[in-house]
Amino acid sequence: MRYRPFARTGMAVSAISLKLNGEGDEREASDWRDLTHAAFEEGVNTFELVRPSPALMRGFGEGIAAVKRTLVFVALRLDPGLDGQAAIDWVDDVLEGTGLEEFNLVSVDVGDTASGSIVPAMRWMKDEGMAHRLAVAGPGDLLEEPVQLGLFDAVVTPFNLLSTWRERHLVRVALESQMGVISCDPWPPALSPLIESGRANKGGWFRKAHTLEGAGSYAFLASTPGWTVEQICVGYALTEPAVATVQVETSGHEHLAALAEVTDRGLPSAVSAQIEMARFAQEREAGARRRA
Repeated sequence: MRYRPFARTGMAVSAISLKLNGEGDEREASDWRDLTHAAFEEGVNTFELVRPSPALMRGFGEGIAAVKRTLVFVALRLDPGLDGQAAIDWVDDVLEGTGLEEFNLVSVDVGDTASGSIVPAMRWMKDEGMAHRLAVAGPGDLLEEPVQLGLFDAVVTPFNLLSTWRERHLVRVALESQMGVISCDPWPPALSPLIESGRANKGGWFRKAHTLEGAGSYAFLASTPGWTVEQICVGYALTEPAVATVQVETSGHEHLAALAEVTDRGLPSAVSAQIEMARFAQEREAGARRRA
């Protein structure tokens, strides 16, 4: 596992980080504890808790108990729709449920920043030591104003092969503003149909792959020897210097190990070239549709 600095925090975060989502959770605390231990085995030291259930809070707290707290970066995503005081009380409950004294980062969905009480409440959490840093989460086109206003210390935003120039510009502006950047959704849902349509246009499913198979489309993602589509997507996100960590979600050690392996591998040069060719082709088609 490789590590990268997280803005000006002085903390080194793992290039791959783990999103622990407790929404609709039916797992036991021991499952979350084992997943946390598996992450440590792969060198992951960075986590974000989202919609934490009681089992997630207890299991995660047990999982990190044996590790020196200063070596682990723990973020918490505020539940949507909370007002200021409710957010403070909720974060306090999660701290108690996990046994932690503070979070390295507390983030809020950009849509909730319209509430006049949520940002002051988050600042209060920071002043009181409940959170070291604050972040805003959402798509790049909605984060421009929060980034420009300097209201937060970090952003959590999708960054992937299909990111537009505005989204790419945003993460670089965030870096220039000394903000930490957590990239999420490395494999966007819209990518799968592009892969399938590209393969259909290349003469079928059972042809032998070669170096430039699927050139000009994203078909090559499904036929690159030694790489899965998801690994290529994660590897691509890691090529952006502004990104401190790429957030993934998984429930299995084997899957996590396969993704963690990417940090020690560089994307093949042919793959990098094919990504740019596919991007250019997609942008050209999109431009043609707009002009039609």
